[in-house]
Amino acid sequence: MTQERPVKLLNRLQELDITRKFLADEVGVTERSIYRWLSYEKEPRLTVLQVLRLCTVLGWTVEELAEAYYPPEELAKIPTQSGGDYATN
Repeated sequence: MTQERPVKLLNRLQELDITRKFLADEVGVTERSIYRWLSYEKEPRLTVLQVLRLCTVLGWTVEELAEAYYPPEELAKIPTQSGGDYATN
């Protein structure tokens, strides 16, 4: 995760007028965890259900969430079910 990537998450929270406290409550993590995600201290470590909740609150797909954290060249290394790679699907 590079430092500029979580800016997309911060911008999305601002667009939706969502507080860190609200997001933490909805996802089921501490407000400190949200702070760490946004300040580049830690990468999120979530259960599948928490990822679903996070995406629902943000109105993002899992792919959009991944794009907020990883550069395209990193995502391009991930194979897809169709046999291509992430970057071409």
